[in-house]
Amino acid sequence: MRTLTEQDIRTRAYRLWRAAGEPNKAMDAFWYKAEKELLEERTKDKGRSGRSDIAARRVARRRRHATVTSTH
Repeated sequence: MRTLTEQDIRTRAYRLWRAAGEPNKAMDAFWYKAEKELLEERTKDKGRSGRSDIAARRVARRRRHATVTSTH
């Protein structure tokens, strides 16, 4: 997974700022909100991929076990 960059945060903050009507105040709030959103998304993605890896290992283990037991 790619690391979160300052440019990623900047791009998301800009989109949030535009969606809010381009206000002239609280610019740092958009930055922090963008950073929080991106980190939360990465955590969710990481959790999903971790579960997929575990599921794939279980399937492989079952296949190996089935092959071993069927030859005996």
